[in-house]
Amino acid sequence: MSRDTLADIYNSFNPFETASKEAYVDCREVRGNWEVYQELGKKIVLSDKPTCQLCSGHRGTGKSTELLRLKENLENRGFFVIYFAVDDQDIEPEDVEYADILMACTRHLVEAVKIEKHNPLLEWMQERWESFKDLMMMELSFEGLSLEQQISQFSKITATIKAVPDKRREIRQKINANTPSLVEALNDFIVKAEEYLSKKSQGKSSKKTPSQAPEYQGLVVIVDNLDRIVEVAEEGKPNNYQEIYLNRSEMLRSLKCHIIYTVPIDVVYSDLATNFDTSYHNLEVVPMMMVRNPDGTINEAGLKKLRQLISQRVGLVEPALEKVLDEKIDGLDITPMFDSPETLNQLCLMSGGHMRDLMKLIQGAIENVDQLPITAKAAKRAIDGFRETYRKAIQEHHWEILAQANHCKDKKDDKEHLRLLRNRSLLEYRYYDDDDNLQIWCDVHPLIEATPKFQSAISQIQP
Repeated sequence: MSRDTLADIYNSFNPFETASKEAYVDCREVRGNWEVYQELGKKIVLSDKPTCQLCSGHRGTGKSTELLRLKENLENRGFFVIYFAVDDQDIEPEDVEYADILMACTRHLVEAVKIEKHNPLLEWMQERWESFKDLMMMELSFEGLSLEQQISQFSKITATIKAVPDKRREIRQKINANTPSLVEALNDFIVKAEEYLSKKSQGKSSKKTPSQAPEYQGLVVIVDNLDRIVEVAEEGKPNNYQEIYLNRSEMLRSLKCHIIYTVPIDVVYSDLATNFDTSYHNLEVVPMMMVRNPDGTINEAGLKKLRQLISQRVGLVEPALEKVLDEKIDGLDITPMFDSPETLNQLCLMSGGHMRDLMKLIQGAIENVDQLPITAKAAKRAIDGFRETYRKAIQEHHWEILAQANHCKDKKDDKEHLRLLRNRSLLEYRYYDDDDNLQIWCDVHPLIEATPKFQSAISQIQP
């Protein structure tokens, strides 16, 4: 195998890239039957009013992949879906206010649906052009700009919010002062956009058979990567999460279309979470994949799903390897990718069912070989190196807490346990038992179990 092929396989496990459609594996079976359309999409399809939902999950669990699947699912049902990763061009995650999010939504709506005449958002900008053009350092009149240039002014504003701290505060002040009028213009725009998209859909439908062209159902906005917002807290003041998602919830949910915002996992594991029921229609968390059962035995279904994830990605680079994996995945020899089934299984188990951790472990193992197969020694080095990352995140008094959680497979709802959930030292899983009751349980991350301090802590609580 050439070095280029090895590099291609290595890069197919990039832990920070959203999985392609071809690499997707349906994991609902080992996520407690969690499925994105069932949990988020159905409310959109069934409701005759706009819905505002929140979606969260640990970074790297496949949340963006699931939201992109939801986009495709809803589009197939006749919805017009605007999906955007807000941190790409619109916000600076370390300094975010609700005004930034509102302007990002404005920018993507006006770009996605190009209404030429009597566009409420362009009219809103025109009325305030003198103050905004000074910030943008432009000399032209708004009327002198083409439609594309007028629309592009919104992206210039969000780009400035993201990249220019000195201008960020000034722009926010202008948006805050004009928030009611901006929301009104947004909703007027959404009404016109709905009319435009409905007529456009009818035109397309006339050229297709009924089975090919679903009727237009509505507008959906999915704002991804808000979960990357960094918490900022000043003494005596609400933190930025509370300010954005609770204090400004009325503004976030005021748009007259279906909308899904992602939310940091820290919010889910905090005392703020109980307040969301009164502010939003739904809060969903993308679960971890079970690779072990509460009694410590291997969850074979979960292990098989992780092997399939690996097989899918490898097959996109080197189809011959996928064939070997598919044929021998539950058999004996799986060379040339791994030197033994045990090596592959060990990497899967050590991920704890967290997909990004699995990607990092596979890349780490490849870094320790010059050519395939990945050996047990290379896998061990990758595991040991990643274990050290987790060990450093654990404070001395946390070892006993982790040992207790491992012993009882449960957690307390206090700040220490919540902190361990946030940094993934503790992992939370869900499944339905034989009586179809939802069971939620916790365990320590598998990488932590082999550390001497954890072993010492667990020995002190076991009889």
